[in-house]
Amino acid sequence: MIRLSIVIPSSRAGLTACSRILQACSWAGPRVEIVVRDTSADAAKGDFLRGVAHENCRLIVALPGDGGLADALAAAQGDFVYLLADDGLCFDRALAMLPGVLESVAADASIVGVAAPVLLETADAAQAFAYPNIDAGDALVRLSGYLSAGGPDLLLFAPIRRAAMSWALDIVGRRPFAFPFDDRITSMLYLVSGKFARMTRLMSVHAADGAEAERRAGLAFYQQGHLDPATDKLHWFLCGFEGATLIRNLALQQSYSPQQRQALADLWFSAMFTRFRTDPRDAYGSPLAGEAEKLCARWKEAAGRLSFADMLADICQFLALTSQDNALKYFAFWSTILGLRQAPAA
Repeated sequence: MIRLSIVIPSSRAGLTACSRILQACSWAGPRVEIVVRDTSADAAKGDFLRGVAHENCRLIVALPGDGGLADALAAAQGDFVYLLADDGLCFDRALAMLPGVLESVAADASIVGVAAPVLLETADAAQAFAYPNIDAGDALVRLSGYLSAGGPDLLLFAPIRRAAMSWALDIVGRRPFAFPFDDRITSMLYLVSGKFARMTRLMSVHAADGAEAERRAGLAFYQQGHLDPATDKLHWFLCGFEGATLIRNLALQQSYSPQQRQALADLWFSAMFTRFRTDPRDAYGSPLAGEAEKLCARWKEAAGRLSFADMLADICQFLALTSQDNALKYFAFWSTILGLRQAPAA
């Protein structure tokens, strides 16, 4: 019997978060387990969660600000894991169908997860959303479909094989710094690991963050990593560099020829470089804004002529403006990856 683990990272307190978790607990049974990872440090919420916990609905308490999921994934026993936000909505009937869908595709090793349409809600409207072509057998077609969609990253909230999720999150977590684009790197790793089976029923509702909320969240990444906030000016270039470097050099869960790896890496970097050219991002008032702008101008002018080693040197020189230690950490990790054609499996 194939089991599904629904993992709910929850940092919020109050009735909304508790009501979402209570709904999820109502789904728990022999084929569905719920793992709630609470970082709210709210006593009333903690009492509530302990009251609803049972055999198939477990609680993990972690420190506020600890965004890791390793303990929750270690506790999860399902073959597939579905991350559910504590402010999101999932339709009961769609969730009831999901274990059967997972059972029907579990034997196909080429399938990494299941994708269903979601309702994407903004302040003004709501519309159904689904990534095109991520069910294709060709990884290049899958990645192209994902990149063509734009908008917020929702692939993170799809049921994924537990082994693939653990592998991808371990790679993302071993990088020296977390960035606001980490979800996109995770989704990229899923897409090069396999295809997604389709589920046609509308699964969930996701609220798109407004510009100010995204701005605050981005700044928090740099503050937590002790990075200058002007690093955000490099956002899309860094996403392109890191993603393409991983595709070209990491031991992936599927076998690709060097030519296939290069094509995937080129597609990823090209898409991110286009965003880099058109989205100026924010320096958050940093005194290093001018230095960041100079580096961005250099990269734009030298498009197509920089090696990955050149890119890494430029990035580290920028990081060294505020912290030599940060520059050394970044260089040590990424120079090791760049020096490998086939890294050890994670």
